Amino acid sequence: MKILHLSDIHLGSSFNHGKISSETGLNTRFHDFVNNLSICMDRALEESVDLVLFGGDAFPDSTPVPYLQSAFASQFRRLGEAGIPTILLVGNHDQHSQDNQRVGNASLSIYHSLGVPNITVGEKLETHVIDTKSGAIQIITLPWLTRSIFLTKEETNGLSMEKINQLLIQKVEVALEGEIRALDSSMPTILLAHLMAERAQIGAERYLAVGKGFQIPLSMLIRPEFDFVALGHVHRHQNLNLRNNPPVVYPGSIERVDFSEEKEEKGYVLIDIDDQKTVNWQFCGLPARPFCTIEVDVSDSKDPLEAILGAIASNPIEDAVVRLIYKVRSEQLETIKNKVIAEALASAHTHTIRTHLVSMESRRRLPELGVGKNLDPYSALSTYLDNREDIQDIADDMLLAAESLLAEIV
Repeated sequence: MKILHLSDIHLGSSFNHGKISSETGLNTRFHDFVNNLSICMDRALEESVDLVLFGGDAFPDSTPVPYLQSAFASQFRRLGEAGIPTILLVGNHDQHSQDNQRVGNASLSIYHSLGVPNITVGEKLETHVIDTKSGAIQIITLPWLTRSIFLTKEETNGLSMEKINQLLIQKVEVALEGEIRALDSSMPTILLAHLMAERAQIGAERYLAVGKGFQIPLSMLIRPEFDFVALGHVHRHQNLNLRNNPPVVYPGSIERVDFSEEKEEKGYVLIDIDDQKTVNWQFCGLPARPFCTIEVDVSDSKDPLEAILGAIASNPIEDAVVRLIYKVRSEQLETIKNKVIAEALASAHTHTIRTHLVSMESRRRLPELGVGKNLDPYSALSTYLDNREDIQDIADDMLLAAESLLAEIV
């Protein structure tokens, strides 16, 4: 049985890192996300997979504009037309912020309401038996959970946040155990969950949602009854159980959201389960838009502009989302030509430039002038001037003036 697992599409994100396409009039980052989603669908069709699992967070929020909904639906419709069953799990970004404990109150709920063929929406903790061309499989769906789903105000009144989280985990564990005990051991089983697991390494999602939920102990996920644990929410691909008994896998997001994901590879996961329920899986990379950060300190440079241009030239900026951050002293600003810098960044997809002014106080101190050094005033000035390349043309005059002043004092 072949299964494709993807998650965290976030269609409509990262528009501030794109530009308007002259061909479509839409943001180029929209096309980046749709392109990678299309590649996932292409692979599912090419491999003739038995099932597709989506781990949640279809859009940046629960009220996507119509063209985003249409693009998402168009891609997943391809699976339905090919007879490939799909489970769409509700993530935290798919839920409406108000009254989110009610089933049917998520952006993906429309697929359930319309009865779209071959699509199952995971809106609550429950077990779904999915018939595929290679046999039946059990999928336990565990959507993003909030305290209001399991706990009443009376239960949490007067409790600390830590105690509330402990109580919530206990209730989730009991509910999950009920699903596990009802499983048919003759069929393979996958837990499909949108959650923050212990020891998961996080990226952009720390700014998007982490902190609003709670961490699930790995002991709840590493169960012999599960053949595979397919997770969503964390944007960095990782397997939290290297023993693979079972694999506990975040496929990660399909496209970079911001610079916190600059060095992360993006992709999806292919899973193969044989008749003995032996599981093999692999991560498949996607051509995500490259992000490139260029940081350069030119505060001690004789030619700050040339140093900045050199830093740009030494980085792979073509078709990348680039941010240039340079440190400079205020007196050097007039030597910086923004037009020249923009021309050097022309091959980037988009770019931003940030200038950090370095004050004299924040510049590095000279060890020769540190505490415990007994230099006379003239030697101290000479040492200082030796380390100021930007004023070497007046250094001799300054030393002569200092020598004259010291002579008067003596």
